[in-house]
Amino acid sequence: MILLEFRQVVAVYVLVFIVLFVGGLTFSLLGKKGKRHKDILTLYQCSICTVVYTSVADKEMTICPRCGSYNQKEVST
Repeated sequence: MILLEFRQVVAVYVLVFIVLFVGGLTFSLLGKKGKRHKDILTLYQCSICTVVYTSVADKEMTICPRCGSYNQKEVST
């Protein structure tokens, strides 16, 4: 049987928690690099059936999911 003091158990627990926290934080920050611009969605409203839907922001033309009509991106001034 392995004998450990209370201080050793607490130290191992804290060390494992810190390693997992820093590793998860690093992984999440590195995983999102380069994908930020692809996650931007734009709201569109169909000019035929008036349904509101989302699509990728860089598309000039989108297709309505309900009626299938093409909708052009409106430019705000």
